[in-house]
Amino acid sequence: MVFYLFRFVWWSNFGLLMGSGVPSFHHLILLSNLSTSTPNVSQTAQEKQCSDHVTGNMLRKLCLRRRRFWYLVIVCVFLLFAYTQIISWNSDNSSRWFDQVQMFDQSDGKLFSNRHSKNTHEEERTHQIRDEDKELDRIHRERRTRLQEVCSNRNLAYLGKSREEQVREHFIFDEKSRVLYCTIEKVGSTFWRRLFQILAGKSKVKSPFDIMPAHALGGNVHTFVDLPFHLITSIVSSYTKFLIVRNPFERLYSGYVDKIFSLHFAYIGKHIVITQRKNATRHSKNCGHDVTFAEFVRYVIKGERTNKNRNAHFSPMYDHCKPCQIGYDYIGKLETFEKDTMYILRKLNFSSVASGLEKDFRGRTTNDSAADQADLLFKYAKIHRKCIDPHEIQKIYWRKEQIRGLIDPDIPFPFSEKESQNLTAAQYLNALHRSIGRAKNKDMAKQFRRDAMLKAYSTIPNSDMQKLKKIFKPDCDIFSYDCNSP
Repeated sequence: MVFYLFRFVWWSNFGLLMGSGVPSFHHLILLSNLSTSTPNVSQTAQEKQCSDHVTGNMLRKLCLRRRRFWYLVIVCVFLLFAYTQIISWNSDNSSRWFDQVQMFDQSDGKLFSNRHSKNTHEEERTHQIRDEDKELDRIHRERRTRLQEVCSNRNLAYLGKSREEQVREHFIFDEKSRVLYCTIEKVGSTFWRRLFQILAGKSKVKSPFDIMPAHALGGNVHTFVDLPFHLITSIVSSYTKFLIVRNPFERLYSGYVDKIFSLHFAYIGKHIVITQRKNATRHSKNCGHDVTFAEFVRYVIKGERTNKNRNAHFSPMYDHCKPCQIGYDYIGKLETFEKDTMYILRKLNFSSVASGLEKDFRGRTTNDSAADQADLLFKYAKIHRKCIDPHEIQKIYWRKEQIRGLIDPDIPFPFSEKESQNLTAAQYLNALHRSIGRAKNKDMAKQFRRDAMLKAYSTIPNSDMQKLKKIFKPDCDIFSYDCNSP
């Protein structure tokens, strides 16, 4: 093609200079002589005029054709450049195609190009989830087997002491998805109650973190409270059933920190001071703001022995959900809360919900909890203002976050008494975020929680520890926990 382009330009050149209607070489010499020679004095004026006219016309035609010639040259050069670029592009494309063909052959038909990187990542995640679910299938199968083996012993009925109406309150279900969940306080129930509102279609939000913790209860979800017994039997026998459990020692200590230490259940605090403390001051009896963990444990032991003044946040887990009477399909544990939550959601055919929750689950859980605790702090600071100074209750809640492993236990409360008087929730939250420190590490946060718990249990007399172990024995047996020590 290049050859033809050059030949075209060459013949165009001669056609313009030598072709038909164009002055010949002889004519050009003649014109040159005419244009450069001095006119003869013997020429007449008419001949001179005629000669000038002919010469001008011929020169104009020659210039016009030369200009066309150079236009054609430029066009040919451009076409030649375009042709070479097309050849080069085809060569590169052929090379890329060949490389992709090679990659296709080497990877069982998968083209690892940028266009498919997202799909490849999703496929890898799908395989990873599949492998995790196989392992979790085995774990949950072992948990179910453990439950069946323990409950098959007729001497261990484990019926519990709660009244029927109290037990009914713990069961929530969804008719559409045919799912039944037994809630247990201090075992992620606030999170799961909010999540269940989404699963049951009672809330339009996409994440349980978009529902305030205070709105966890209710949400128009169905419970066993007013349900006839024959319908309860039908649901229990045909729905997919699950619950979440926790180490009994950790759960009891968490209940103390969350409800008694932080003055959430001040009325119970008052009762404990009156019944468990000798020579208690009037101020402590009226406020119940300074209950120790040892006093709290004695209160729990007495309640389990007498079946009076019991509270669902502190009573055994088996008493809530009757595991020996209801065969649960899935038993999650707070110790593996994230994995078990995602696994149960996938098993309940809510994979899309699980995928949405997987993104920064721990971070969002921490922020959700911190915001909730800040709201509670300023709520109870107003309620208990006559009993405890704002600065003191703020320090209590700060210590509470350290016990829970949300902030570094070595970082002291950063506000003075004067600053505490006008402290806002936003300022308190900002201080919490700045004080995460070593708690940012998941293992360190877990260690902080355990250290605080062991320190608290070290204050319990051995006689009371033995009584606690006896209370916890059903939970330890059924859910495979060690009751010999916290």
